Amino acid sequence: MSAADSILVVDDTPTNVKVLVEMLGREGYRVLVAREAESAIEQACYAKPLVILLDVMMPGMDGFECCRRLKADPATADIPVIFMTALGDLEDKVRGFAAGGSDYVVKPFEHEEVLARVRTHLKLRRLQLDLAATNAGLEQRVAERTAELKTALKEVESLKERLEQENRYLQSEISEQGHHREIIGSSAALQQALHQVDLVAGADASVLINGETGTGKELIARAIHQRSPRRDRTLVKLNCSAISAGLVESELFGHVKGAFTGAAERRVGRFELADGGTLFLDEVSELPIDTQTKLLRVLQEGEFEPVGSSKTIKVDVRVIAASNRDLAADVASGRFRADLYYRLNVFPIQVPPLRARAEDIPALAQYFLERFARKLGKPLRAIEPETLAVLKAHSWPGNIRDLQNTIERAVILSEGDMLRVEWQLAPAPQSCFTAAAQSSAAAPASAAPASSGNGSGVHTLEEIERQHFIQVLRKTRGVIEGPHGAARLLDLKPSTARFRIKKLGIRREHYET
Repeated sequence: MSAADSILVVDDTPTNVKVLVEMLGREGYRVLVAREAESAIEQACYAKPLVILLDVMMPGMDGFECCRRLKADPATADIPVIFMTALGDLEDKVRGFAAGGSDYVVKPFEHEEVLARVRTHLKLRRLQLDLAATNAGLEQRVAERTAELKTALKEVESLKERLEQENRYLQSEISEQGHHREIIGSSAALQQALHQVDLVAGADASVLINGETGTGKELIARAIHQRSPRRDRTLVKLNCSAISAGLVESELFGHVKGAFTGAAERRVGRFELADGGTLFLDEVSELPIDTQTKLLRVLQEGEFEPVGSSKTIKVDVRVIAASNRDLAADVASGRFRADLYYRLNVFPIQVPPLRARAEDIPALAQYFLERFARKLGKPLRAIEPETLAVLKAHSWPGNIRDLQNTIERAVILSEGDMLRVEWQLAPAPQSCFTAAAQSSAAAPASAAPASSGNGSGVHTLEEIERQHFIQVLRKTRGVIEGPHGAARLLDLKPSTARFRIKKLGIRREHYET
């Protein structure tokens, strides 16, 4: 018997109370006593007995009204009430059940009858309480599980959304790259830069890569990522110069649906995509000042809010930045925040220009030759020694990208199995060249670039590049992006292709004629 198994006896007759207290006490029950209805109601609310033995006839409030009051109170409504009444009072029994009583015993008391009815209602009451506790526990568990499932569902939806956008980002990377690029060369200048890469790769510090346009700063960033503990996570990149000032924050931090006109759905930003991995910010000097402030906060605190949202997102991202400008000079002129510069410039790496690593030019030229010959189905296999000497002597103002474009144009214009590029010094500082195959006296008329006008048949690099762009644009009918666009055929990013087209002065009428 539990110490909590208490019974409330309500009777104004001392003899009846004494008999019941002794009888129930011998059975191990804790007996509470009330001499009138008001006291009974108060004790029932406070002590919560398992059963109430209630006399019908009492001074003041009778047992029927007392029972109705108990049943009207949610705190005591479920306590079973056993009425105590005279043997022949059938009317009292009916009124007792109508008032909410559960059972009755008759006076004078039969001990076994009283005990049997008390035991029965105690057992029922315990079962009722156990069931209520079980139900409450189940409801609590259901509520907890429901909350957990809702949280998990939100996490799954968020992860799904992130993976979908990450997949779209990676697909665009593949479409822009189209191949795996290697860092090629063994020069002391390049090896010094790669040594710096090895030193910083595992340190997880911010890196600022400095170098001229076309020197391969992105390849250095990829090398740092691939040699770091984050190599199994994504390397996400953003060319800050290719995004308009109004959209750069959305690209970096994402936005919620309805954040601005045209925001039809939530967008995951590059920082969230790069969580656990590396974010490469190319041309970081082009970021607007207010965006620089928000970038500084992410670097300092590892958190940000998407555009249009007050929800803070925490991320673990290593940032590698690159610039072809002197950021220290930009800091001095007020174009770039000094505190952000010092945050990014924890470990600077200087990428040498191609003219400082001329001994790498033969390997790079051969690599580009094999790649473009394979892509264009040309039988070219090697470069003439004289041509290599000329290539090594050139200053390459556009660096590796300049060399790559030059070899690609030469492959397009060449026939036979040996690449020869004939150079001639022009009056201007920039060199000029024509390309032809060893077995070909001249390029086909359809591929011939515009004449320089000097009567010698020599054409400037820019003239040949312009003609090549026009031919590709004719082939793609002016389409630049996409799997069949000019950027893909030129092996350039769409933004780079547009920049070169504009710089070369190519207009629609040039390739639609």
